[in-house]
Amino acid sequence: MNRFRARVDNERVGGREVSTVERPEAVRWGGLPAHIARRIIADAHARGVAPGEPLADESRLIEQYGVSRGTLREALRLLSFLGAITIKAGPGGGARLSHPGPAVVGSALGMVVQFRGATLRAVFEARSALEPGIASLAALHRTDSDLARLDRSVVALRAAEDVPGYAYAEQSGLFHNAVADASHNEVLATVVPALVAMTSTVRWRYPRGGRKELTGRIAVLIAAIRDRDAPGAATATATMFRWVMDDLDRNQRTALESRILWPDVDAALDVQRHGPGASG
Repeated sequence: MNRFRARVDNERVGGREVSTVERPEAVRWGGLPAHIARRIIADAHARGVAPGEPLADESRLIEQYGVSRGTLREALRLLSFLGAITIKAGPGGGARLSHPGPAVVGSALGMVVQFRGATLRAVFEARSALEPGIASLAALHRTDSDLARLDRSVVALRAAEDVPGYAYAEQSGLFHNAVADASHNEVLATVVPALVAMTSTVRWRYPRGGRKELTGRIAVLIAAIRDRDAPGAATATATMFRWVMDDLDRNQRTALESRILWPDVDAALDVQRHGPGASG
């Protein structure tokens, strides 16, 4: 497989072998700054640069990639926006490789789904399709640390059951993110926080008396994960989503058909990153 990938990803240009991102036509795929950004990340990966470690200084990068200072800085701004690097000014500063978080994907996805006309119903349908499988993976791959985090979620949910406002919904979102992390699937653990954020952007309410029931259903799900009962975890999750969506269909149809808007998604992701009040 590696030999096949080498043939696909590399070719000879001007007497030397170059990767896909170095081929001349690659510059057309987003312009020169985007092309340089791709090369910076490809080169960092090839050199084994880890998050937190510095890239070369600006003058060396300009020389390495043969571009102007303005083009390099635009490439670095793009990488900073994507969360791939951090840039610090002053002595000892410069660009360092970073660790992009799920919010990068979530914000971009929020923009796309807004212009595709997605509604809260579409988000719940997506979660209903994905999260039973995620819970199944969590049951198979969870660690003791994951269980401790899930147990803390139940305690926090019970404490928030009678608290007015959004505290319970916030704790519910944290629980679903914790299940995704317990799956130990990097892709799913990146996608779920985006869907959780989208769910929080439309005003809807749990069924009457539903907070206590939801906490009970979550406890059943955690018990299945604890017992490594993958089918049981999937069933508990599917049943839980069906219960919520049935009530929304009966009693909150307007909320269910409300559009998902990017500004709300991005603000919700900001709260996930930094806590309530961070996005003001």
